[in-house]
Amino acid sequence: MSKSRLLSPRFLLRLGSLLLLAGVVVCSLLSCNDEAARRGVGWIPPAGETMPLGFAEDANVPNYVRCWRMPPGFRGFPKQWNERVQSHLDAQIGRLDEQIQHVKQRLTHPTAADEGAVRARLHLLESEAEQLRERRQIGDYLIFLTEKDLPDNLQWVCGEAEPELGDPAAIKGGTLRLALQRSFPNTLRVFGPNSNNSTRRYIYDDIDLPLVRLHPGTRKLIPGTADRWAISPGGRTIYFHIDPAARFSNGDALTTRDFVASLFLRTSPHSAEPFYPDFYLTNFERIAIYSNHVLAVTLPTPRPYAAYYAGSLPNVCTRFYAEYGPDYPERYLWRAAPVTGGYTVDADQTVMGSKLVLSRVKNWWAADRRYTRHTCNVDHISYTFITEASKIRELFRIGELDAISGRDADFWYEGLEIPPVHAGMIRRVIFQNEWPRNCFGFHLNCSAPPFDNLDARRGFHYALNVQEVIDTLFRGDYRRASSYFSGFGEFTNPHIRALPFDPARARACFAAAGYTEEDDDGILRKNDGTRLQVMVSSRVDPTYAAAMSILKADAARCGLDLQFEQMDDTIFYLKVKNKNYSACIFSWGFSPPVPDAAPFFLSQYAYDADGKPLPGTSNITATASPELDRAILEARSAPTLPMAIRAQNRVQQLIADSCAWVPGWSSRFWRFAQWRWLCWPNTEDTRFCPPLYYDPLDSHLYWIDPKLMQETQRARAEGRRFPEAELLIPLPAKS
Repeated sequence: MSKSRLLSPRFLLRLGSLLLLAGVVVCSLLSCNDEAARRGVGWIPPAGETMPLGFAEDANVPNYVRCWRMPPGFRGFPKQWNERVQSHLDAQIGRLDEQIQHVKQRLTHPTAADEGAVRARLHLLESEAEQLRERRQIGDYLIFLTEKDLPDNLQWVCGEAEPELGDPAAIKGGTLRLALQRSFPNTLRVFGPNSNNSTRRYIYDDIDLPLVRLHPGTRKLIPGTADRWAISPGGRTIYFHIDPAARFSNGDALTTRDFVASLFLRTSPHSAEPFYPDFYLTNFERIAIYSNHVLAVTLPTPRPYAAYYAGSLPNVCTRFYAEYGPDYPERYLWRAAPVTGGYTVDADQTVMGSKLVLSRVKNWWAADRRYTRHTCNVDHISYTFITEASKIRELFRIGELDAISGRDADFWYEGLEIPPVHAGMIRRVIFQNEWPRNCFGFHLNCSAPPFDNLDARRGFHYALNVQEVIDTLFRGDYRRASSYFSGFGEFTNPHIRALPFDPARARACFAAAGYTEEDDDGILRKNDGTRLQVMVSSRVDPTYAAAMSILKADAARCGLDLQFEQMDDTIFYLKVKNKNYSACIFSWGFSPPVPDAAPFFLSQYAYDADGKPLPGTSNITATASPELDRAILEARSAPTLPMAIRAQNRVQQLIADSCAWVPGWSSRFWRFAQWRWLCWPNTEDTRFCPPLYYDPLDSHLYWIDPKLMQETQRARAEGRRFPEAELLIPLPAKS
């Protein structure tokens, strides 16, 4: 290796990350000192009494609030936050008033061509300003009341009429062994820098219970941590009663205090989290606390699934953040937060740097509830992080893993032509689902050349022969993606289609972007010699490498020189989030029922006040369009289902028109292989798994049958066989 290679910034960054991770692993495994334990996965927070009282003795709050122990720095926060909200509203109204005056000036000399559009723009601005004025008149955002202040006419709903989930025949116990083809995450924090990584869903998002949730079979609301809820006559305020039995995995009771603490922690500058302040300001108009178990959340406008979105209000285990302060990102880097769901990170079994183990919460508070009593059946879920697909497949073949994804067509068709499959010990499963698809594709960085030019972005679309990748690598099993938010049913724009591979159109677009000359190898360039060369970045994945080899050859026919680089998951994620890439193969995971484009496309997450790309946000394409901003805000405030559908369709069309994302490939199914001891429900209400899951393993409805495991292992040793089986799980007829 050359000296220049050794000293390259990329190499040093990777080496530094590996050394840091190695240090963490050594300290974790060897318990090298008390400091490692104090900052590691097994850290135990101090007693709640060590935290300061959240309110002064003379504070004008109800008695139940006076005894709240809160994280350091909380005292005075409610008043400060309410003032911050008012200042935010004043600033927003002032900005809108300026825009209104500017638009009115345009109307003094209208033209026939644009008068209608200008008047429509004026109406939208005036409506938005009026809504904010009404919101400002409501008063404080965070208020503390008593149950005597609750409306008398509330109609409480408990959501107990939906079918049960799972199978009473499920067996509790055992360990599910899985592998994730990625590197170990660079933090276990639930919020803060880099917390929104690809591993978070396995330890938090798919585990934690919100106040209410969607039934995965009927899409109706069912209880989460709330045992009942009520909606105000206007449809904007939703009242929740927290189940008194609700607990975090460390045994602490869930109360309204934990929602107030979450507001404080997530919006604090110490969390270094730019997303959450806007999340709270945009999604919720008021949070009213009535007691330790009753709260109300007011949305800015009525909207479909109002209780679901109000119920997305985050909480935290307050005592866990007893050491919260300016060093939060580093101090809590490897501390796994308590959850309300059935599994939590097991400090004793987790191996930092290579394996995360979840253990079923002992005496889980929801173990006997209607919709959870037949879930979370295995005692442990072990996730091993392995970057090499061949190693994962070999571990599965010899029975060291219980299930494996079958996305790769070569593995699905040829790789599973192995003796355990022929002997009926491994079963192939095709699960057809209704889950929203990931926005898998090629994200383009609009903040830097060449993709700061719309024509260049459009030409890039025409230059990628994605259909050839689908036909060659995936044997035609996959399909071309379309809308950025596919799989949301009626909320997905059905008219959007990916631009086809077309060398002539690609070259025309590139010419419009200034690439009018051609090098000897056919690659286009500008008059100043700038070559049309694009580096595509991705995490390490052999499928992506194979796809790029196909795309590179066809892109050259369009005058585009495609380069490709792969890197460790952690380094790649940081590169993308900080907008230090040109094009990348990337996707976000979405959840039903309604898409929300705000985190990914609002201008405020693209650039800072100085016009520089804003690092660390989910607007990784640096898209900044006033028209798209307005459409996103309109979609968020659509009060009725038909209006929401129309607004979402417009947002998705504008995203497609921006050409900041080239649709990749997707499927209408999830396929995987599993050993025969992994069992699934077979009841009238739950056949295998409800369709509203992307990966059925996310449902936690499965279990491991120890008798089948012993029987299978004995048969392997004796050379006996079972009938070969492939399971096709269709969508329910009523779906």
